[in-house]
Amino acid sequence: MKLMETMNICVATYKLFEGNGIDVSVIQFAKELARKHNVKVLAVDASDSIKDLNVQRLPANRPGKMRQIAADIDQQKFDLISTHYTPFDMVASLCRTPHFLHDPGVPPVTTTRKPSDVYLWSLVNTARIISARKARVVLPISQYLAAEFRKKYLYRGRTEILPYCIDFPEHVPQPVDLPFEKYVLYVGRHTHYKSVHDLIDIFAEARKEIGDDVHLVTIGLGEPRYMEILKQKAARAGNVHIMGFVPDIWPYYAGASVYATCSRWEGQDRPVIEAQYAGKPVVSFNNCSHPEVVAYGTLAWNRSEFKDALVKYLTTEPAGSGASAEMVQRYAPARMADNFTSIVKQAVGENGT
Repeated sequence: MKLMETMNICVATYKLFEGNGIDVSVIQFAKELARKHNVKVLAVDASDSIKDLNVQRLPANRPGKMRQIAADIDQQKFDLISTHYTPFDMVASLCRTPHFLHDPGVPPVTTTRKPSDVYLWSLVNTARIISARKARVVLPISQYLAAEFRKKYLYRGRTEILPYCIDFPEHVPQPVDLPFEKYVLYVGRHTHYKSVHDLIDIFAEARKEIGDDVHLVTIGLGEPRYMEILKQKAARAGNVHIMGFVPDIWPYYAGASVYATCSRWEGQDRPVIEAQYAGKPVVSFNNCSHPEVVAYGTLAWNRSEFKDALVKYLTTEPAGSGASAEMVQRYAPARMADNFTSIVKQAVGENGT
């Protein structure tokens, strides 16, 4: 099968909403592909605010609909289907259309907190096991996830590392106007495995050492019960500001002294990359994918090292010029789209249907 220079591509995922890292990455990837190719996006649900993309909502989460949806996809004669999350992983495994399976990762079962979480974990992993067997290529977004995929699923097929892209602003905007200057920033979901509670505790230790003129700002949505725990911790620690969802996070990056995360698991950690593009040092633990994405900052082995790094970046001007150029080089949308099309042409164009 010889691929045309302009391909007909189906991009499919579970949902497409602002505020979710995977969703935003898929939207930006699809938009970049659409510069050179004909792209149609399929999702179970999607925000009405998504512009410049052909998005169709389909009930792929209903098992009885999967085969019909797969048949409809095949009838549209796409050159390939690029899936990013269940249930479209399963739908693609029922298609004749060449399937490229992106893997943004699944947090370990140890991060689940209630039976419904365990059920979802089982469902997503089962879908990955089944769909990977028929995929042309599995595309983990980090080396860490590639190793986990092979180990967890006993997968021996072809994998290619393809990090998710970030549509960086041309210029980092002016800092947000806050009634304080020095602050640690965290951006992301507020869930237990992200360990925002640990970040608050470590910040409180750093504040005791530095003084009252430092703050912690957290941005992102969270589970109601966990958010209540965080608010109580924040009140005890002092100078902690839990902002919730913020539409434009770049002014917060611009004003931060340091970005920090205590997350126990990340497939790529998009905010870490964004913070470095904004010229900010990052403090994280030396775990999961963080060694791959932290180019400017500190990878801490324990809480003491983490606290010491916060103190350092809050009290001294960071050395060096940052990692903005490196982040663009590694994670720009054009790079992801070009690398993806090269992988596709090699896997489909050279090996045939």
